[in-house]
Parts: sequence; structure tokens; C-alpha cells
Amino acid sequence: MPRLGWCLLLAVAVAAPAQGDPRSELQQRLDALGRLAADFTQAQYGTRGELLEKARGRVRLARPNFRWELIEPYRQIIVADGETLKVYDPDLEQVSVRPIEEALTDAPLAVLTGSAATLSAEYEVARLEPERFSLRPLAEDALIAEIILAFDSSRLSRIAIRGPLGQRTDVHLNRFEDISVVQPSDFELNLPADVEVY
Repeated sequence: MPRLGWCLLLAVAVAAPAQGDPRSELQQRLDALGRLAADFTQAQYGTRGELLEKARGRVRLARPNFRWELIEPYRQIIVADGETLKVYDPDLEQVSVRPIEEALTDAPLAVLTGSAATLSAEYEVARLEPERFSLRPLAEDALIAEIILAFDSSRLSRIAIRGPLGQRTDVHLNRFEDISVVQPSDFELNLPADVEVY
């Protein structure tokens, strides 16, 4: 089964700015990223729209740190501490460790954690509806064709990623918790001694 961890995406409570330039509006929302605790469901579809995989998990965010944990149908834990991104597969007893700048290159997560300069330099931004934004990478060799961010009042509630061949991944955030549950220990990854590191 395909692993969905690469499309790691986080949602947060944000203030809703007045309508204006789509890029500026979206950046205001992204600038409001702070802390988040929520569950998510994630579905991956093939090029013909067929469902390939469903997953569920939970997310914790305290910028620039985050934890994205898949619970079903398999376990996978992704943790970023501001310097490195670690992807741990308990079933495979493996963990990959990469510098955060390298790991977030051309990744949807970079949209949520990047600066205004990153958004302007790397994406064309359009408003699809008052609460939905489309981001298309400017690079011709981008691994994704489009990212759609959908807001529900003051929250980012859905993220959709479309690949160059028409495949897509949908992430829905739900069961938001009080941000007080987010702790520094959420962004620590304690691994068994025999885990293979690569």
C-alpha cells in the first residue's frame, strides 16, 4: 500500500481576513499559524479517481515544530523539530532523518510553514471561492500540480493535493482540541535501540 506520509499537512485555527488580493489573504491566514491539536482523515485516489487508501491519525503543531501521526491502517510517525524531519515506521523498524530544508522542498507542508517570500516565489495563488484557495507550483518539474486549501470560518479544514497525472490526496481535519494539550514532548521521537536509521 502507498505511504501517505509525504503529503504531510497540518491545519490550524486562523483569523479570517477581509477579501482582497488572494495571495495576501492566504498569507495572512498562514501567518496566523501557531499551535494546533486535531485528528485527521486522509484518502488517496488514483488517476482514474479510484480510492487507493484511507488513513486516520492526529496532528500536533507548535511552529516550527510538528508531529503527524498515522494510526490506521498502519503506524507512521513524522516529527520535525525545526532542524530535522524524522519519518518513523514502527512496522519496518526504520527511521529516515533529513535536514528540514531538504525535506520540505516541493512539499505541501512548506506552504503552511513558509514565508510570504516562499509563497510568492514558488506558487500562483487564486481564490476558487471565498473560503477556498488554489496554489499551483511555478516550477515546471514540481512533484505536485495543485494544492487546495479550504477554510471553514476561522479554521483550515481541508487540504487537497493533486498530482501531475491526476492522482490526489484529501486531508480533512476534525476533533480540534484545546491547544494547551500540545507539549514539547510531542516533538521528541524516542526510538528503540535496534531501529535502522537511514
